[in-house]
Amino acid sequence: MSKHFRLAPLAAAMACACAHAEEPVITPPATQVAQVERIVVSGSREATSLRATPAAVERIDEAMLDARRPTFIGQVLNTAPGVYITDLGNEQHNTSIRQPLSYQAVYLYLEDGLPIRPVGLFNHNALYELNLASASAIEVIKGPASSLYGANSVGGAINLLTAAPSEAPELQLGIQRSNDGYTRAEFDASNNFGAHGLRASGYVGTQRDGWQAHSDADKRSLSLRWDWQIASQLRLKTVASYNYLDTDMPGSLNASDYASRPAFSPNTFTFRNVEAMRLSSALESRWRAESLSTLTAWWRDNATDQLPNYLIFDTGASTASGRTTDQHFRSLGVDLRHREDVARTLRLIGGVSLDHSPVDAREDNLAITRDPASGRYTGYRVVSARRDYDVTVHSAAAYLQGEWRPLRGFTLTAGARHDDIGYDYTNHLTPSATTGAASGSRDYSHTSPSIGAAWDATRTLNLYTRYSQGFTPPEVSSQYGGALATPDLRPAVFDNIEAGARWARPDHRLSAELTVYRLAGSDEILSYTIRPGVSEPRNAGSTRHVGVEFGSQARLGSFEAMFSGAWAKHRYGDYRPSSTLDFSGKDMPGAPRLLANAELAWLPGAHARIALEGQHVGAYWMDNANTVRYDGHSLAHLRASWREGGWEIFGRIANLFDARYAEIAASSYTGSGLRAPDKQDTYTPGAPRTFFIGLRYHFGGTPPDASTTETAQTHNDGVRS
Repeated sequence: MSKHFRLAPLAAAMACACAHAEEPVITPPATQVAQVERIVVSGSREATSLRATPAAVERIDEAMLDARRPTFIGQVLNTAPGVYITDLGNEQHNTSIRQPLSYQAVYLYLEDGLPIRPVGLFNHNALYELNLASASAIEVIKGPASSLYGANSVGGAINLLTAAPSEAPELQLGIQRSNDGYTRAEFDASNNFGAHGLRASGYVGTQRDGWQAHSDADKRSLSLRWDWQIASQLRLKTVASYNYLDTDMPGSLNASDYASRPAFSPNTFTFRNVEAMRLSSALESRWRAESLSTLTAWWRDNATDQLPNYLIFDTGASTASGRTTDQHFRSLGVDLRHREDVARTLRLIGGVSLDHSPVDAREDNLAITRDPASGRYTGYRVVSARRDYDVTVHSAAAYLQGEWRPLRGFTLTAGARHDDIGYDYTNHLTPSATTGAASGSRDYSHTSPSIGAAWDATRTLNLYTRYSQGFTPPEVSSQYGGALATPDLRPAVFDNIEAGARWARPDHRLSAELTVYRLAGSDEILSYTIRPGVSEPRNAGSTRHVGVEFGSQARLGSFEAMFSGAWAKHRYGDYRPSSTLDFSGKDMPGAPRLLANAELAWLPGAHARIALEGQHVGAYWMDNANTVRYDGHSLAHLRASWREGGWEIFGRIANLFDARYAEIAASSYTGSGLRAPDKQDTYTPGAPRTFFIGLRYHFGGTPPDASTTETAQTHNDGVRS
């Protein structure tokens, strides 16, 4: 696919846009009015007091985003209890939320509550398809959220909320640069024109000649939001987003190279090129005070063209094999949702959702040359077409949730969602074990229930509990990954039970939270080895995940402290990937027992902040057999900012003590099937000490002070308050 911008389709789609807006917050019970309300959106798809939400929902607010000036979304999300996102370079990543670090489809990534990708096409890197510069807040639902959002929201869902247009003209311009060749320029402009509000935000990032070989990149993101108050009871919101990434892929290292030359890369031509365009548009009508109806439509156009490092396999001292992959999908979808307050104590939210996503995919086999002396791959040529197919992914869902408040300070919720998902597959090549099965169709369905309760035990203590179920249908890549016969697969199902406590002083200067959970997966899809070099996906795995998530915040005088983390155990239940291998009862790889993040900040004035952050990732097994172990690591980061008038200067030192660490470590078998596979330990090295310096100018509006403590109500449509 071409690497140039494809803006014409986006412009054409914008011409026929509608819009979307959301509902103001439910009035909290009288016992809560005296304290500053924390409002979340993702727990019920409407703005709701966190104390009335029986789920573990974390919110990264505008103050946190401003204080950290992140260049990668993990720099802020890793402060949330039980959330860890690796930095695999140039915004690539994988995620751990109530699951080990993996590449599986157990997370859902959202923008204003809408999935950024259709079901069946999960990408563990997909957060690079979001524009961080457009965010007013980011929310994380931990644990299954399928009863509201559908498939893949098993470990959790990450929801970026776009900022609403401002009431008066605002402009922010910023630039930052690192000593490692990274440059980022960003802007945010907004104004209100009577009934119309507009906001545009984006950034351009470039990486050149970095610490690691073959790691250059270009990233461009742009978001446009238009809000239109048509009448007092009728609103529209439209959000258009464009994200482009062209990055080298240096890949992981063997144990020897990781220890002696972590900046080395054997790759010289591997790349990933991504263009992701989305347009969401909704019409919201409040027919009367007790009801709200929302019609949302969306369009997606997403293309990923890559020659990835992980699909290169050595076949000799000077030769290797590899693949290119090219996937392009377009989507049209609609969601009709209605909220009705049946009585003063009962609220019902229900809706239907449809999504239609045709997919084009192709893979080519490569012959690769390798220099034995340097260990680098030096060139390649295309030798044959491996895959060439189309899949049309279509899904339909209906959902209903009830919220009942029989007593003051007590909320009961119950809901369910039914999903029907289908794949219509067309193979353009002659079917074979490598080119794939003959054309055909597959259908899946699942109903996901959820029930919970939240209780204000005291004016400062809130307790909650929840049961929820999540599911993951077979991915397109699993169902049609290259076999003469299409495997007969079922959705994997995950049952979650959790209980938590939230405590906060009325002024929120001191707060703490604690959640315990148990998540059990069944019918999980694993790759079953029939004989050496021949495997197939099967519903033959089960897993158990138990843990404790904790967090606290304090604001004492001119000091601010935050501490969060999680202790978890992730184990296989029944897990036999072949007739001779049995990993049942073993710890899952990539599953640190302990995650922790702490920050101590000094605020010498309203517009100055100095913060020291510590981050710990515990030890974990690198393989299924629990024979190779990564010892974990601890990092420190230092940040400072100072503002005078509209000008702000900020800087940070990442990896302050220049620690040697791996973003992710694994031990697995390598080989293409042309020779006997070898067991190899691989490490993706983390960046050494890096210095960043930045300058930002604010025009109009009132920038938040240096504190990251949330002290104001935030509305669900991103209004900055």
